[in-house]
Amino acid sequence: MIQYTVPMRILFFLCALPLCAQSNDNRLAVTGDAEIKVQPDRVVISVGVESRNPSLAIAKTRNDQAIAAILKATLAEVVAPADVQTDFIEINPVYQERNAIESREGYLIDHYRIHKTVAITLRDVSRFERLLSAVLTAGANRVYGVDFQTSELRKYRDQARELAVKAAIEKATAMSSAAGLKVSKPESISAYSYGGGSAYGRSNRAGNMMQNASQNVASVGDGGDEVSGTMAPGRISVRASVSLTFRLLP
Repeated sequence: MIQYTVPMRILFFLCALPLCAQSNDNRLAVTGDAEIKVQPDRVVISVGVESRNPSLAIAKTRNDQAIAAILKATLAEVVAPADVQTDFIEINPVYQERNAIESREGYLIDHYRIHKTVAITLRDVSRFERLLSAVLTAGANRVYGVDFQTSELRKYRDQARELAVKAAIEKATAMSSAAGLKVSKPESISAYSYGGGSAYGRSNRAGNMMQNASQNVASVGDGGDEVSGTMAPGRISVRASVSLTFRLLP
């Protein structure tokens, strides 16, 4: 069962009227933002194999063998075949340097480079380190991305939008009250949701300084903050922004 791990905290910020609101024909336009911290329940790992050899056949054989070993390792780690996908293949000849020996047909091929990547969706985050070690042992020599996600993104986006609307309404009420006025029910509303994934090394703090109004739920989910081995999945952010327009009333 999903529980809030700490009491809901509502942060309400007001900024200067010219920056945060626009009045047009006795109307007030305000914005609200909300962020929910969610425990990830799956992770997408992108790994690759790069092979090089003067012989195209040998380079391909070695690459195929490594990819086959990686696929076998994912099965051993109880990853469903539907959660493993080859998403990139590249085969390139690499030529000798411009000043090297030339043939009549042009520059000579130094070797062939074959590159394949595999995207693996792991639905048990606690097995991340075990799976990563297995695919590296199997022959993966490139790790391109680690993206922690939630499978209930739609639900959390709905929650974030609801909090963002509440923030905008509270802001409009406070601003109109300070001016000795009231506001009608919202006449128009627009929304934008984002977030829901967190790649290794990516910061989710950018842009928070520009929020007009904010409501935050510190975290959603059971546990998930502990560090297991060398992995710290932490929390991922799901955010929503809304714009509401009200009519000012005396």
